Amino acid sequence: MSLSVAENELITHIGPGTPGGEMMRRYWHPIGFASELTGRPLRRRLLGEDLVLFRDDHGKLGILTLRCPHRGTSLEFGHIEDGGLRCCYHGWLFSTEGQILQMPGEPPDSTYKDRIKQKAYKLEELAGMLFAYLGPEPAPFLPRWDVMVREDGVRAMAGRVMHCNFLQAVENSVDQHHFKWLHRTPKTSLWSSETLTSDPFEFGIKATFTRTVSAGSFMTKSFFLFPNMNKVGYHLNEDHPAAFAATHEGYEALRWRVPVDDTNTMHFTLYFAPLVNGKVTAKIPKDQSAEGLGDSVLGKYRWDEATGWIARGDQDRCAQESQGPIFDRSGEHLGVSDEGVIQLRRMFRDCIEAVQSGKDPVGVVRDPVMNKMITIVPGEIQVG
Repeated sequence: MSLSVAENELITHIGPGTPGGEMMRRYWHPIGFASELTGRPLRRRLLGEDLVLFRDDHGKLGILTLRCPHRGTSLEFGHIEDGGLRCCYHGWLFSTEGQILQMPGEPPDSTYKDRIKQKAYKLEELAGMLFAYLGPEPAPFLPRWDVMVREDGVRAMAGRVMHCNFLQAVENSVDQHHFKWLHRTPKTSLWSSETLTSDPFEFGIKATFTRTVSAGSFMTKSFFLFPNMNKVGYHLNEDHPAAFAATHEGYEALRWRVPVDDTNTMHFTLYFAPLVNGKVTAKIPKDQSAEGLGDSVLGKYRWDEATGWIARGDQDRCAQESQGPIFDRSGEHLGVSDEGVIQLRRMFRDCIEAVQSGKDPVGVVRDPVMNKMITIVPGEIQVG
């Protein structure tokens, strides 16, 4: 089942006014780390829109469209002072809601500043990450996923930019068949009888991946959370005969693949490791949030001499970026193992149609009771 060119454009183009873009604007998206707002405005691009993020001198978060409505100067060079963000060029002062608080050079009795407003969006902080909502009111709740609000563990975060369309990275979340091949190790030759399942649930797709070794059959369970997230948590170390190179040693990970625009993607990861008797029991990656959102070089991937293959952290990016800026799915040939990919694309189209009909797409959270903490439990079990 390949897509037509028009179908492919429908689910890959996310700019303002596009069907896919209007659907994506019904969700909150991570856009940076709280540690990046250290007294200077921060420029970011999300869903094809150039934005500036800041924390005013009273600690309030703001996110505005990038360019000053006066003469178009970028507000990333503005000054945070006097209760807002002041344009560096002529001193117009903007509140976090986009109101113009001061307009130097205009007569004291002028109402001009009351007739102009900078476009502002919603920006919230959770678990040390910054989330933006660019959609219509009323805004849904920012989902409080368990690993983001639990107090019985430690967290680490990382983020970088990839240079391809977000859907190429999103589809990787439900494409379980790639584990054995893209993330191959000497131990993967021990696997046999892989079984894949993909089942819809209220937030997206529940996926299972069962493989058999001499010690028995082992099933991993992971979740794709609409529109661009996945939740994993495998608990086998790499010495286990059924482990694979993407195995995590006792921690859970929540990942977002966020469209910068049609051909660039922000990839954020939040890791969570529980405490047992006050000690961290998992081997959790180093927190990289202080380094901000990193970049990557298209076509340049780290090499692991020990395995004679691309290093683990760059394997997925290599596969996805090499499909091109926006993969033309009209020429592909899908098979039985692509069940999850086919289902995801159908759900994307369904979500676009839901928004066009005035409804919420899959996974939008509007229940405050549910949102106290949304628990999704991935894992690994022996099934045979």
